[in-house]
Amino acid sequence: MRLVMVLSSMAPLFLLWAVRGSSLIPNLYFIPACLLIAVVPTALLLRRIQNAKSTNDCQMKIVYHADDHKDHILVYLFATLLPFYTADLQSYREFGATVLALAFIVFLFWHLNMHYMNLLFAIQGYRVFTVTPDPQDAHGGKAPFIILAKRTALVEGQKIETYRLSDTVFMEK
Repeated sequence: MRLVMVLSSMAPLFLLWAVRGSSLIPNLYFIPACLLIAVVPTALLLRRIQNAKSTNDCQMKIVYHADDHKDHILVYLFATLLPFYTADLQSYREFGATVLALAFIVFLFWHLNMHYMNLLFAIQGYRVFTVTPDPQDAHGGKAPFIILAKRTALVEGQKIETYRLSDTVFMEK
């Protein structure tokens, strides 16, 4: 699911590329490929959310410490999408370099657990909170996790009913 979420986070870039086009690859192939890469992961993510809701894949999460990462969406937009949008896709060498750089970004999003960074969530009004569980709670686990919530803040001790999207990403019910 992490890979689907990472690829879904890149969907706006591929939509921009489809609109912009490339003289290197004919539109007959380039536009459908970009649309496919944008739509399929996003559809799979939406299907996962729908599946979590229909199967009631819920967990109660208790906030010990929460950090709001609204600044990550700006980093995401300006550090990844805009430079790639302006990339010159007019030669095979530039196209290859852009694809390789995009692969590096996908790897970094995967490796740094930034797979929750998605414009779709931001458009729907969700904020991203990294929650650290209580180290004294034997049932809560020790690893931080992500809660996507429409609230402006999470406070210590707050219990939140969530849908599980992945092992580390949860959406408020």
